[in-house]
Amino acid sequence: MPTIMPIVYLPEPVRGFSHIQDDKPCQDASLLIRGRRHTFIAISDGHGGNPYFRSDLGSRFAVAAAGECMTDTNVISALRMSKKSTEKERNQVILQLKKSILCRWNALVHEHMENNPFTESDYNGIEQRYAERYRAGEYAEQAYGATLIAVLRTASFVLVLQIGDGSCVIADKDGVFSRPVPEDERCFLNATTSICDDDVIDADKCRHYYSGSLPAAIMIGSDGIDDSYVTHERINEFYKAVLNLFVQKGEKTAKKEIAQYLPELTEKGSRDDISIGVIIEREGGRLDENEMMCYDGDEKVK
Repeated sequence: MPTIMPIVYLPEPVRGFSHIQDDKPCQDASLLIRGRRHTFIAISDGHGGNPYFRSDLGSRFAVAAAGECMTDTNVISALRMSKKSTEKERNQVILQLKKSILCRWNALVHEHMENNPFTESDYNGIEQRYAERYRAGEYAEQAYGATLIAVLRTASFVLVLQIGDGSCVIADKDGVFSRPVPEDERCFLNATTSICDDDVIDADKCRHYYSGSLPAAIMIGSDGIDDSYVTHERINEFYKAVLNLFVQKGEKTAKKEIAQYLPELTEKGSRDDISIGVIIEREGGRLDENEMMCYDGDEKVK
């Protein structure tokens, strides 16, 4: 029996309205990898402040590192086998994966720094304490700081990893919305944890969600979406509308209308870069409209 692949939507990140006005590059990056039996999507939001003057590159390295490590055949096999293991044993597999991603991201950063050393012009406009650290070669990875949300979906499990802010929202078969990744209270207002932090593992800054059963839909978004809608309820309403577009108007039209709406959202909302990723399961090779329509029902926020 052929594998039924889900509908996947991961458009190019939308450059923030304020970034356009200030002539700054888009800090967001995204990556889609589709294999015969797996789907991977990831988004990353570079911090963009003055000390993080290479964060647009850091976000690209973040999705690349996650994609390389999470789609490794040995990793997928270990995660699939861990369904039969205890939660403690499974978490050890996931912990090693997290370490691999961080190691790969740091390797990409260091390789770039070796080929493109910091110059004095890079330090213009940043606080003196950061400039002094960078000149001394200390904490130089911070210049590439970024968040990360990555999803690996196979026919037998789904895994979500998250560092920093942004949202992961899932909808189950009953149309109930929830946030499966544990909240990080350190991400508040403009403060966020980062892939560049030296205590990501020790301080449990890379949270995860693993399930041996597939939700009806998985949706991820950068804080450009969150800051446009502010509350969990309103954010969920946005994703509910996204899903209803696919159900009511079909995949092609839904993608077109969402692509048209996102630039309006950044202008009227957060004015920040916006990234979105959606994985929608099919029933019998197509969307089950009777199931999906129940997303208009009550929602649940964890």
